Amino acid sequence: MKADTFMNAVGMIDERYLETDAPEKKITQSKWRRRIISIAAAAVLILCPLPTLTAYGVDSAYNVLYHIAPSVAQTFKPVRMTCEDKGIEMTVISAERIGSKASVYLAMRDTTGTCPDGAWDLFDSYNINVNRDMSGHCSFADYDADTHTAYFVVSMETMDGSNMPKGKVTFSVSDLLIGKVNTNTVLEAVDMSSIPYEPDTYVPDELRGQPVPEGLRFLTVPEQPVCTPVQGADIMNIGYIDGAFHVLAKYEDIHNTDDHGFITLIDSKGNITVDEMHYEIYYYWDENHKDSYAEYVIPASYDSLTECKLKGEFVTCTNNVSGDWEITFPLR
Repeated sequence: MKADTFMNAVGMIDERYLETDAPEKKITQSKWRRRIISIAAAAVLILCPLPTLTAYGVDSAYNVLYHIAPSVAQTFKPVRMTCEDKGIEMTVISAERIGSKASVYLAMRDTTGTCPDGAWDLFDSYNINVNRDMSGHCSFADYDADTHTAYFVVSMETMDGSNMPKGKVTFSVSDLLIGKVNTNTVLEAVDMSSIPYEPDTYVPDELRGQPVPEGLRFLTVPEQPVCTPVQGADIMNIGYIDGAFHVLAKYEDIHNTDDHGFITLIDSKGNITVDEMHYEIYYYWDENHKDSYAEYVIPASYDSLTECKLKGEFVTCTNNVSGDWEITFPLR
């Protein structure tokens, strides 16, 4: 989708077609932090006017002033509609405000043409600086393979429902996941006619933020996976334990890839045999806290498994780019 085509279609984008995994951010600063920074900055203010430094693009001065007085910081922040780092250019296409809300449309373009095609993810590394407290979030909208450009929608809303004020907005990003791949596949390599009954089990030392249910046993982790449906995701083990079907998956280097997925049990027609609401999923780390394991516990009878297949839905990425992207633009 070219930029002009995208802008013509922006008004017709339905929210359900946007990725909304990123949580809504409250664009504000805590009072205690402002007080501490205010004290620390007092001496600086005596020796050097922060607004002047901010106007000259001194980042440290802007950061101090923004924590003290956001509206002043944004007033003096120079307008910069585009920036580039690591061969990736970020540009604001348009920004508009209607009532208590505002929408901003951004483009991030791979100027080298070497990044893999696919969805982009800001990896929750973005910040939105405005002249007053409000909530906001950023969502991936589209990717144009012809121009190697990803498009994002930034949505903002005032906290009290009042009209969105005019002023400057500063949007910054520090990490990108590029070329995310969504894979939906039937795991034909898993032999459902020979699921191990009451296999060897153990209890992980620590689940990721989850207490270990009393008496729950987990599949052991073998050296080799049962199958690898997609790079970054392995099915490590399967077995029937204590009246439930267990599937153990491993997702590689999730701190840098955000690899994740979901396993479902389906019949010969592709219908889900057990409602996903009845699944239990337990996550734990490998010994290096790099790879993540997910054990899916599906309440199904052992005899029914031979008539079923496993389906995997995976989201994986192999290209993580860290950089410094920041733009400042007027919201009229």
